[in-house]
Amino acid sequence: MESKIVENRLKEARLIAVIRSKDKQEACQQIESLLDKGVRAVEVTYTTPGASDIIESFRNREDILIGAGTVITAQQAGEAAEAGAQFIVSPGFSADLAEHLSFLKTHYIPGVLTPSEIMGALTCGFTTLKLFPSGVFGIPFMKNLAGPFPQVTFIPTGGIHPSEVPDWLKAGAGAVGVGSQLGNCSKEDLQAVFQV
Repeated sequence: MESKIVENRLKEARLIAVIRSKDKQEACQQIESLLDKGVRAVEVTYTTPGASDIIESFRNREDILIGAGTVITAQQAGEAAEAGAQFIVSPGFSADLAEHLSFLKTHYIPGVLTPSEIMGALTCGFTTLKLFPSGVFGIPFMKNLAGPFPQVTFIPTGGIHPSEVPDWLKAGAGAVGVGSQLGNCSKEDLQAVFQV
């Protein structure tokens, strides 16, 4: 799937569910439950055992955009792409990993936190960046970074509660990554997020 299409679908999804589970079965159950609640983008972290198998089992579903998260090595990136990940996310920025991913033709979203890291990612041609860990620094931090970097679309992730997602979106986030707290949300809770 083309990068631009993936990027647009992530923006439409508004929320990216970050799955970090103890095993494959639990992860698949979590994903099915989130799909029932209306979630349309899921990032399976490579700290989850069997992450590639999980991605592969959802790769042909029309109702989900499935990606790989916490990808920190070229080997993980290769496995994720082969499994059918439609996007790959890393917690930080590495020029070597970025170069490797340029050959895989899978939409890559590197992680950043500082202006220097953002400049490094921009130099390599990336304009959609995961801002991590966002919850610790808050919305004003993202807004301050958006000033000198208006060309960047930030996807804040890390320590963000689902109820805060609309505020991040209104502040300019392209989409928002939310982890473990999603499990406690009802379908009704999430509808408020999707209607922003």
